[in-house]
Amino acid sequence: MQVAYHWLAGLLGNSPTGEYLICGLAGLLGALVNAALEGRPLVLPRFSGNELHLGFAGHLIICLTVAFMVDGSFQTAFFAALAGTYILRALKAKLERAFADEIDRLDSEE
Repeated sequence: MQVAYHWLAGLLGNSPTGEYLICGLAGLLGALVNAALEGRPLVLPRFSGNELHLGFAGHLIICLTVAFMVDGSFQTAFFAALAGTYILRALKAKLERAFADEIDRLDSEE
């Protein structure tokens, strides 16, 4: 991975565009690895009734955003993209549990 990074950095130079491409590539790779680790197929965005399900595009958006938020190195952006979706998924589950517990508590008071 280090050799590919240095080759790509040498090809693109130290321009801001090169840094964006490297972070974008790291985010894309992080999204693909995340999808592979989950063991689910890549699902395209779709509408179900009035709801939009992003599927793989949701993973990609999160991974690209997190990869661009960290510094410009490929390794940091890649690992941030991997960890970012895991952390957000855990936070979402914790918030959903907290809301469900609060709703149950309010229902039991009535």
